[in-house]
Amino acid sequence: MNEPSERTQQPPLRDAGGENPRVRFDATVHPGATNRDLLGVADLDLDRIPDREGEVRVVVSAEECQRLLESGYEVRLHAQVAVRPLPAELVEQDDSVRAWLEERVQGIERSGGV
Repeated sequence: MNEPSERTQQPPLRDAGGENPRVRFDATVHPGATNRDLLGVADLDLDRIPDREGEVRVVVSAEECQRLLESGYEVRLHAQVAVRPLPAELVEQDDSVRAWLEERVQGIERSGGV
């Protein structure tokens, strides 16, 4: 009865200070018994991600899941997503972003400025 569990160790939901989530969840939001309008999910300021099937897919913390449930939605969790820094190669540098933006707005008249 005191044998070690074969379950994998799960990371704690919060960091050591209890402030920031260490784990978030890949989830889909569906109409619930009391809230059938999925357009309201956009008002909750959640991190939404594209979904091939057109579902409302989000990456949320446990507290955000609770908020969705309290708002009357059904939430289906699909996977844990560890919270960690974005790899440096995925972070665009300011100079390249400015150059990209300047290329896009070239030829557009600007009022009251440069």
